[in-house]
Amino acid sequence: MQRVQCLDIGNSSTKFGIFEDEKIAEFKQFKTTDLTQNPELISDTILKENGNLIYCSVVPTVESSILNSLSELSVTIHSISPSFCAGIPISYENKSEIGADRIANAIAAYYSLSLPAVIIDLGTATTFDIISEQGGYEGGIILPGPQGFLDFLTANTALLPSINLSYQLPLDTPFGKSTKEAMLVGVFSGYQSMIEGIVEKLRKFLHEKFISMPTFTICGGSALKLNLNDCRHYEHLTLHGLRLANEIYYKNLNFYSPTSVHVL
Repeated sequence: MQRVQCLDIGNSSTKFGIFEDEKIAEFKQFKTTDLTQNPELISDTILKENGNLIYCSVVPTVESSILNSLSELSVTIHSISPSFCAGIPISYENKSEIGADRIANAIAAYYSLSLPAVIIDLGTATTFDIISEQGGYEGGIILPGPQGFLDFLTANTALLPSINLSYQLPLDTPFGKSTKEAMLVGVFSGYQSMIEGIVEKLRKFLHEKFISMPTFTICGGSALKLNLNDCRHYEHLTLHGLRLANEIYYKNLNFYSPTSVHVL
């Protein structure tokens, strides 16, 4: 059995998973802000024996704190970057600008989804990443996540309240019965229409470019709050990309063979 620990350090949340072969055996999630002062939350979580760890990060300060907390442990650590990307081509003008989480998502798509593929990751920022068989990581789109739209309203108006996306709102509610509900309906109705518009534009363009019809996969903390047609939800896609990167790296070193490079 192959075991690997995967860590995704994001702007709002940090996700940790232990894979046994291709399945997540353990999963934990932390608020990234909590890790700034308490990086030992990660070092206390990871396996001390056979502690192979691969991670991606978009928060350098938290990344540095976590690595310092791991320095005393006998853990082999790899990080995703344009030079550690499981051999996928990257067709991007400045490769160093690509977020490591987006590279991890691209790895997962390149080795386990039908191509061409579009990954929609709804987090603090929402990203669209386009992956093809020939060009690998082709490029993408970046826009504020749903919480960012709510925060904009709060920051730029005198009376509108601060709302977290965890506030429950029934699906398909056409309008709000309170200010909070009205704000949430406005964000999610408008946000969904915006995402659907981008999806249709990309679908037409990529079909014409690659002949094959692109597949669309959605992931991230806000993914289940949107009901997007023809978009498959893939839970923990970024962690799966990390697992595959680790697996392919050791395959190339002839340590073991991959277990789950397949097309869905």
